[in-house]
Amino acid sequence: IEMDVTILLVEDSPADAAILSAALEDVGCPWPIHIVQTGEEALALLGKIDNSAHPQLILLDLNLPGKTGHEVLREIKGNIVWQAIPTIVLSSSATPNDIYKSYQLHANAYITKPTNFNEYQLIARKISDSWLKTAQLPTSM
Repeated sequence: IEMDVTILLVEDSPADAAILSAALEDVGCPWPIHIVQTGEEALALLGKIDNSAHPQLILLDLNLPGKTGHEVLREIKGNIVWQAIPTIVLSSSATPNDIYKSYQLHANAYITKPTNFNEYQLIARKISDSWLKTAQLPTSM
């Protein structure tokens, strides 16, 4: 499957997914956002996508039904084809253990989910400025 997905959002809360998508659009994110609600869906999607069309960025919630975000992160970063995709954990958890474990599993960043739309816009702007405008992202091989 070839896709023009450039941001993959793995988020089981439709409300959180909608708010983050809207916030990213508001700050001028030019890339389509593809939303899946489970880790299994995310891994299945990555498995089906042609190697030259992987997402440029993955935003990953930790508290997912079925496979946890940490399990999904372990699979992404353990896969030779997917491990170069920048993966940002976006979780409501601010516990030191969740943060530490995420970085141990090679998350590229850990962001605690905001509590209101204005904060989401701030986070979206920072993600956009840092990851979509400033950082040089890997192109598929």
